[in-house]
Amino acid sequence: MRLQKPSKSVQFTTKDIYGETISLDGLAGRPVMLSFFRNASCPFCNYRVYELANNYQEWQLAGLEVIVVFSSTAAEVRQHIARFPRPFRVIADPDLALYSRFGVEHSSSALLKALLFKMPRIIKGFQTGGRPSKNSHLKLVPADFLLDEKGNVVDLWYGRDTADHMPIERINEFVNQKLLTITVAERKELTRLRLENKKMKQILESIIKAQKKKTAQAASSLK
Repeated sequence: MRLQKPSKSVQFTTKDIYGETISLDGLAGRPVMLSFFRNASCPFCNYRVYELANNYQEWQLAGLEVIVVFSSTAAEVRQHIARFPRPFRVIADPDLALYSRFGVEHSSSALLKALLFKMPRIIKGFQTGGRPSKNSHLKLVPADFLLDEKGNVVDLWYGRDTADHMPIERINEFVNQKLLTITVAERKELTRLRLENKKMKQILESIIKAQKKKTAQAASSLK
C-alpha cells in the first residue's frame, strides 16, 4: 500500500552495500531523501544516480542526506553503481523488504511506457554506464520520499513509468526551504556548484547528440 503525505515515515535499520549499519533513527535531525531504484545495471537508474551525484554537494549545504535503495544484491550494486565513488549511502534489498514497507509497486504498463517514450533517458543511461541485464524485478517502478528533520514524509513520488523519479526541480524546492539559514560563504559555494552542474549537463548533452549522429550515420551506411 502506498504511503501518504504528510505521514510518519517507516523506520528501519539495515546494512548498506559495505556492511555498515544504516537507520532512519540515526539520521534524526536531518532532512532525508530516500530513493528506490530498480536493478543496479538499469540504464534509467544509472542516469538518475548520475543526476543525484551531481546535485549532492549542493544539497549537502542544506543538510540533506540521500539514501538510495536497489533491488540487486550488494555485489551487483558494487559492480555497477558503486564502481565509481558515490557520495551517498547505498542499500541493496534483493528481497524487496524495504520496497514493500514503502509501498513501491510493480507495473507492466509502466515498463512499456518507459521503453516507448523514454528513449533519451535510455541513451543517457548507456552513456553513464548502464547496461540491460537479467532482472528478476523487471516491472519494479521507482519511488522517492522526502523526509523532514523529525522523520515525517513531507513529499513523495511514485513513478508513472520505470524511468520516472521525482523531478530534480521538486527536490530543489524542498532543499531551498532549508537554505534560508546558510552563511554567505556557503551561498557562494552553492552558486559555484550550480554553475558546475550546469556545465556537466551541457557536456553530457553534447556527448549524447554526437552519439545519436554517429548511430544515424552508421545506419545510413548500411542501406
